[in-house]
Amino acid sequence: MMITANIVIIGITGVGKTTVAKIVADKLGRKFIDLDKMIVQYCGVDVATIFSIEGEDGFRIREAYELRRIMQNETNFVLSVGGGAILRAENRQLISQNFVIQLFANIETVALRLSKSIIKRPIFNGANIQQKVTDLYKAREAYYNQLSDLDINTSSAKPEYVADVIIRYINQCNV
Repeated sequence: MMITANIVIIGITGVGKTTVAKIVADKLGRKFIDLDKMIVQYCGVDVATIFSIEGEDGFRIREAYELRRIMQNETNFVLSVGGGAILRAENRQLISQNFVIQLFANIETVALRLSKSIIKRPIFNGANIQQKVTDLYKAREAYYNQLSDLDINTSSAKPEYVADVIIRYINQCNV
């Protein structure tokens, strides 16, 4: 398979998408883009504030807009998308036109990682983290699997190792 210039990393929150995407982009000499950070830059407030003012629906509208803008105007990038970006059909359509990597981890690992940064993740506000992760993953799993060209378990893998696995795979595809 010949991989296009654009790489999109998907998966449930807490699996290491942003960290791994930064490393991959750096090693491949591509532009790193974090969809959530682009939304924050555009709006001038953090994700938690957007959620508190507009709710998840408002955030998802902004997310779809920014994803469309990126896909139309950027090239040669590695994009990390928020875990829920795949919920909208229009987003899935855009994402599917790229080489898509799904990162995943066991629920306990994700819950532990999230417990260290829960304030930055408004979708978990007041929730039992492990149960919320389980519920979110069950609701999104089919979309992740449908879009994914490569799946990598990050449960016990260091981000640098995961990035190297991705790059080896890309190199095998003669990109």
